[in-house]
Amino acid sequence: MPANVTTPQVSSPHLATTEILFNSILVATDFSRQAHQALKVAMSVGKAFHARLLLVHATIPMVFDVESGPIPEELLNASLEADKKEMQNLVANEAGLNEINPTRVVSLGEVVDLVNTAAHDQKVDLVVIGSHGASGFERLALGSVAESVLHRSTCPVMIVGPNCLLVEHPFRSILFTTDLTSTGFRAAQYAAGLAERFHGRLTLLHAIHPTGFEAGTAAAERAHRELEQLLPQDISQYCKTELRIAAGKPADEILAAAKSLAASLIIVGLKDRPLADHATWSTLSHVIREANCPVLGVRGHL
Repeated sequence: MPANVTTPQVSSPHLATTEILFNSILVATDFSRQAHQALKVAMSVGKAFHARLLLVHATIPMVFDVESGPIPEELLNASLEADKKEMQNLVANEAGLNEINPTRVVSLGEVVDLVNTAAHDQKVDLVVIGSHGASGFERLALGSVAESVLHRSTCPVMIVGPNCLLVEHPFRSILFTTDLTSTGFRAAQYAAGLAERFHGRLTLLHAIHPTGFEAGTAAAERAHRELEQLLPQDISQYCKTELRIAAGKPADEILAAAKSLAASLIIVGLKDRPLADHATWSTLSHVIREANCPVLGVRGHL
């Protein structure tokens, strides 16, 4: 069970307040239902920031015989034109999207490379992408495009999972989760900055292994102090904050906290070399698959 802790007044160092701006948002789409859900989330975030929108689609022609040699140029061109038409229809038929007049990129290529190139060239502040939530052998065989984008992007990536619900105010209730050792401070600044900007509720969560938690309060007290140092000292003037120390598996505790808080966004910090830690990858995949709100991944340290 999580332990709710009231933040004490201490003289330890804190992070400074940082203004977070999403002026340019890239939405990766494959025209699926989940991509459509991600687009709606991106439009909601874009409205909050008055951001410009960039829609990106990677054309990957269907190949039925891998031994038949290179794909004929006419097939490539036909696939490309069909997808451009699909993008045109998307913009025309999605309520409010045509008025935004988003930039559109439809190109042949691999999804992750195209998204990262477009994000770099267009100086994007945020990437939004849907996830179908594959698990087990399906995920091992196919991988996860959304998570590949997440782990290779140089800017924050918001993943909209299969159970994600649309909310009018995406920063109303923010849950920031950290292991306090490797996820970095930059994600904490995003959490605090977004909560301050929109006067939302911010909850910081750290999960401790149950055996360590039951052995005494020292670990919980230390974790509390470290969580408290991630908050700007003046944040209470702008939003309500709460620190939570939980005993249990991180994915389970994150999802339980998100549900009890009616979280509108979960923020996680990403390691510089995420694939080196299978436990972190597994936890993140589980959260993305089951959460009822988007998951924002932020890489790097201050």
